[in-house]
Amino acid sequence: MALFSAYTVAYTAGLPTASQSTETVAVYSLRGNYDYQAALRSNSLYNTTTLGPGQGALFVAITNTINVTYTCTVFVSVPVDFYLGTSYLATLSGSAWNKTVAQSSQYAQQNGTNSVTFSKSFLLNVTQTVALAKEIGTELQVLTPNYLVQIKPETTGSFVWAGRTVPLYFVAPMNLTFSGGIITPSGTSNSQQGDVTSEVFVTYGSTYTYRYVSYGLLAGTLALLVLWIYYIYTVEKRQEPVLDEITLLTRPYREVIATTTSLPEAGSKIAIEKWEDLVKVADTMGKPILEFVDKGQGFIHYVFWIKDGESAYVFEITSKQKWVP
Repeated sequence: MALFSAYTVAYTAGLPTASQSTETVAVYSLRGNYDYQAALRSNSLYNTTTLGPGQGALFVAITNTINVTYTCTVFVSVPVDFYLGTSYLATLSGSAWNKTVAQSSQYAQQNGTNSVTFSKSFLLNVTQTVALAKEIGTELQVLTPNYLVQIKPETTGSFVWAGRTVPLYFVAPMNLTFSGGIITPSGTSNSQQGDVTSEVFVTYGSTYTYRYVSYGLLAGTLALLVLWIYYIYTVEKRQEPVLDEITLLTRPYREVIATTTSLPEAGSKIAIEKWEDLVKVADTMGKPILEFVDKGQGFIHYVFWIKDGESAYVFEITSKQKWVP
């Protein structure tokens, strides 16, 4: 039991009282998507004068303009305060040169909402773009068979939630590549995700309960052990003084002592004060000594007597300590 109690204390001492973990408290996403509509000249290839994404190749020779619309949505899983801005830069680039053709910006501040949306349209005149690329190539004396128009929105800022400021930065470029007489759009869909985390501290109150129970169990076990030792060295030893005294008295004469379960019958009782005197009587008369042990009165009481007709020589001795059943 003591070993089990000690093991319980050691085991509960090793149990954690607290733990720390990282918990995701919010998630956010930024999505930038492009849509476009190309206005065509009358042509024999398509049965329409407008084309959208996935409806056919954009040939430079039959395309007048391309209207590009950019939409950026910032979403957070919890209501926050947004402080955002988006800057737009449109450039025309060749293999060795780059020219800015348009610039603008937008700002948004919204409180207690889950999302903010930016939207911007760009009208690209294909005829003017081709002419400008040729003009720059001629001026620089650089062959420019391939070139591209890039629309590059940059969204920056932050959102604030529960006193925390989370910075945001998102770039979603789209390219319109002019090559071999065909205009090829790319980068029409861009996205970015993130999360907001928090350090969580968890206290295990049950661990303290287990420890207190184990301490109590150990204390109780030690108390029982002390009582048991006390019992071994005190209570069980209480009879030893009397037993030793009786043993010393009777040991030399055990062969002439007979144990009986009853006291002398009524008649003349002659009290003997000393054990030695009773032994002398037994020797003189040549009779055995009868022994009766009485434990009914709380003390161990010994009665030794010698039967002589209607008379009895009696020697009595009582223990000095109580008898414990």
